[in-house]
Amino acid sequence: MIGGIIQVPHTTKDDMKIRVIVNGVSYYSTRAALKKQTSSDHSLQNTALYHALYIMKKDLGIATTVALYDGKMKRHAFDIQLSVV
Repeated sequence: MIGGIIQVPHTTKDDMKIRVIVNGVSYYSTRAALKKQTSSDHSLQNTALYHALYIMKKDLGIATTVALYDGKMKRHAFDIQLSVV
């Protein structure tokens, strides 16, 4: 507290905590980690999460299925739910 003013830590939009559910497995991440595609250990899942975050924009949540193909043209589907905590 400085001069009677309570200072609140500044949080940017990228610091917002997001609950991520991918194919029934949930964890918490941030917008920044999703944008940098470092939220998961799997590159295809990171790409799917980035796409879902792009679709979500400024909304509080989204549920979607993202289908991607790997180098061998094998289809991978990700059921994704994102919600701001």
